Amino acid sequence: MKTTNSLRVRASRFFSDRYAYRERPDYLIELVAFGIIVITVTLSLANAMATAVK
Repeated sequence: MKTTNSLRVRASRFFSDRYAYRERPDYLIELVAFGIIVITVTLSLANAMATAVK
């Protein structure tokens, strides 16, 4: 069975429902985890580009 909602709509609904029904949003740990992931991906891409140029 194919869904009629796009992936973007489902992701948006997932995140809005996830944060709407929390009692106390403790987002600092999630923000730190997201920052670590972004920094890791950025450094990995920079390393890949640097080795590709050589």
